[in-house]
Amino acid sequence: MTLAMPQTPHKDDLPETWSFLEAGIDNVMLKLEEGVDMKHYMALYTAVHNFCTSQKAVTSSQGLQAHRGGLLPFYLAQRVGSLDLSLTDRPSIVAHLLGEELYKLLGEYLSRHLAVVLKESKSHAEEALLAFYIREWTRYTTAAKYVNHLFSYLNRHWVKREIDEGKKNVYDVYTLHLVKWKDDFFEHVHEKVMDAVLNLIEKQRNGETIEQSQIKSIVDSFVSLGLDENDSKKSTLQVYRSYFQAPFIAATRVYYENESRQFVAENSVVEYQKKAEARLAEEKDRVGLYLHPDVTRLLTETCLDVLVTAHSNLLRDEFQILLDTERQEDLARMYRLLSRIKEGLDPLRITFENHVRRAGLAAVEKVASEGDNFEPKLYVDALLQVHTRYQNLVNEAFNGESEFVRSLDNACREFVNRNSVCKTSTTRSPELLAKYTDGLLKKGSKAAEESELEEMLAQIMTVFKYIEDKDVFQKFYSKMLAKRLVHVSSVSDDAETSMISKLKEACGFEYTNKLQRMFQDIQLSKDLNSNYKDHQEKTYDDDDRKKMVDSHFQILGTGFWPLNPPYNFFQCPHGN
Repeated sequence: MTLAMPQTPHKDDLPETWSFLEAGIDNVMLKLEEGVDMKHYMALYTAVHNFCTSQKAVTSSQGLQAHRGGLLPFYLAQRVGSLDLSLTDRPSIVAHLLGEELYKLLGEYLSRHLAVVLKESKSHAEEALLAFYIREWTRYTTAAKYVNHLFSYLNRHWVKREIDEGKKNVYDVYTLHLVKWKDDFFEHVHEKVMDAVLNLIEKQRNGETIEQSQIKSIVDSFVSLGLDENDSKKSTLQVYRSYFQAPFIAATRVYYENESRQFVAENSVVEYQKKAEARLAEEKDRVGLYLHPDVTRLLTETCLDVLVTAHSNLLRDEFQILLDTERQEDLARMYRLLSRIKEGLDPLRITFENHVRRAGLAAVEKVASEGDNFEPKLYVDALLQVHTRYQNLVNEAFNGESEFVRSLDNACREFVNRNSVCKTSTTRSPELLAKYTDGLLKKGSKAAEESELEEMLAQIMTVFKYIEDKDVFQKFYSKMLAKRLVHVSSVSDDAETSMISKLKEACGFEYTNKLQRMFQDIQLSKDLNSNYKDHQEKTYDDDDRKKMVDSHFQILGTGFWPLNPPYNFFQCPHGN
C-alpha cells in the first residue's frame, strides 16, 4: 500500500505514538493486499522501538492519562518518579511500563477490529459464511505476522520478561492475535461455522460435489487456535478436538445409524457388506483429503461401531449360507469387516469348523457307501479334496488367518480319525493311508513323473498330519516298505528316501530310525552283491561262471526288519 508518510511521533509521547501506530496497523489489517510501503513500515517499527526505550516514561504517562482517561495509574507514575534509580536502571523500568501500555492498546484495537468482523459475519450463512470466515482468517493471520514483526522489540523484551516472571495471559504479539480471534470472534461463530461444515460433509456423503478446500481451511484454523496456556510457543489440539472433532464424530454417528438402518431394511446382507466396506474406505480417504490425522482412530472406531458391530449378528447369520454356496468373494468381505471389531470372528470360526467337519464326514460316507472293498486311493482322495477346498478358502477369503487355520485343522482331525469307515476299526485311516502310499511307491505307479510323485507324497503328508495314531501308520508302512525293498519293487530309491525324510521331519529321528536302517541294509546288500559279482568275474572263467547259480543275497539286521527270520537251515556254497 502506498501512503503519505506521516510525521514520526515523539518517542516520549504515548498518545501520539499510539495514534501513529494505530493508523499504520489499520492499513496492514485492512489493505494488506495493496502492498506494504517499506519506508512507512520501518517507521512504524522504529516508533515502537523508540517509545519502548524512551528515558522519559513518567511525563509521557501523565500525558496519556489526560488523553485516555487514566490508562496508567497516576500513583504508579509518581512512585517511579520518586525512586532513586541510576541511569542504567531507568530504561528497563521504562520499557516495562510503556511495553505494557502498548500491549494493552494493541489488544483493545484487535477487539474493536474483530467486533466489526463479527457484525459483518451475521449477514452470511452456510457456505457463504465459510467463505467469509476463511477470507477473514487468512487476512487476519497474514496481517498478524506483519504486526508481530512491528512489535518485535516488545516481544523480545517486555513480553519475554513478563512470561519469564510467570505472568499469565501475556503472549507474543502474533499469539495475541490468535487469542483475540478466539475470544472475540470464534466463540461467537463456531457453532454456525460447524453447522455449515457438517452440511457440506453430509452433501459429499450423499454423493454431491463440494469445495473440499473450504473444510480443510476451517480445520487448519481450528488447529491453529489450540494454544498452550503454559507455553504460548506451543500449540495443542484442544480447540480442534472440542469444537470440530466432537461435533463431527457425533454427526457421523447419527448419519450412519440412519443410513445403515434404512439400507439393511431394503437390501440383502451381501449388498450391505459392500455398502459398509465402501463407507469405511470413504471415511479413511476423507481424513487424507481435509481432516486432521488426529481424528483417524476415533472416526474409524465410530464407523466400525455403527456399520459393523451394530449389525454383526445379521452378518454372522449369513455366514453359513455363504459357506454352503461357496461365495468366496462375499466371505472375504465379511471376514474383512468382522476382523476389525473385537471378537468379531469367534462365532465364524466355530461355524466354519463344524461346516468343514460335516463336509469331510459326508465325503467319507460317500466312499463307504460303495462297500468295504473300496480302493485306498478313493478314501485318501476324498480326505484331500475336502482339505484342499477349505485350505484354499482359508487362504483366499480369510487371509490365511492362524485361528481359521486352527479351525480347519480341528475339523480335519475329526473327520480323518472319526468317520464311518473308522467305526469298524480305529486303525483304518492310518492303514488305508499306508496302503495308498505303498501303491504310489511300487513299480508300476501311475505317477510316472518324478515331480508328480513328489507332489503326491506331499499330499500324503497332509493327511498324515491329522492321523492321531501315527504309530499304527508306522507299523503298516514299515511292513510294506520291507516288502518293496526285499522284492526290489520300489519305484525308485529317491522316492523312498524322500518319503522317509518327510516322515522324519514330521515326527523326528526315532520315528524313522528303523526305516532308515532298513534302507541302509538294502544299500549295503547291493554293494556286497556287486562286489561279489566283480569277484566272480576276476576269479572264474566263462565256463565256470555258466555252471554257477545266479545268486542274490540280502543281509538284514536283526531287530530292524518287520519280517520273521527263516526256519530252514541254509548252507552258503563256497569254492574249493
